[in-house]
Amino acid sequence: MQLELSDIVKLYNRIDELEKRVAQLEEKFNVQQSTNTSCVERSAFPVECANSKYRALSEFLYESWEKRIVLSYEQLEDILGFALPASAHNLPQSYWANTEYHTYAKSWLKLGYKAKVDLENKKVVFERNLY
Repeated sequence: MQLELSDIVKLYNRIDELEKRVAQLEEKFNVQQSTNTSCVERSAFPVECANSKYRALSEFLYESWEKRIVLSYEQLEDILGFALPASAHNLPQSYWANTEYHTYAKSWLKLGYKAKVDLENKKVVFERNLY
């Protein structure tokens, strides 16, 4: 397959247009990121991000600010200062679901983390979204 000069020019023009669009989107994203006042910013602990009962977990995640944090149920209970409810043990996938219907899930979701339960080892992995 041989490309004609006109085809090459068309491809070059298309690539040039795409590169310009990407630059515009990157600039827009950077501006939005610098003016964004969401809970993911790290200037001060965002009180509105925490469910009062689960605030200690929010603060722990916020202070750690690691991409990936693995905590055993024991560690979670130490952080929270109380025992996890039976549903965390009996229905772990439901309990640790990343849904805002569970008010306690906002303790990690509003900080940019998602929880994933490790059933075999009774641990929860919190992973921070980087976007």
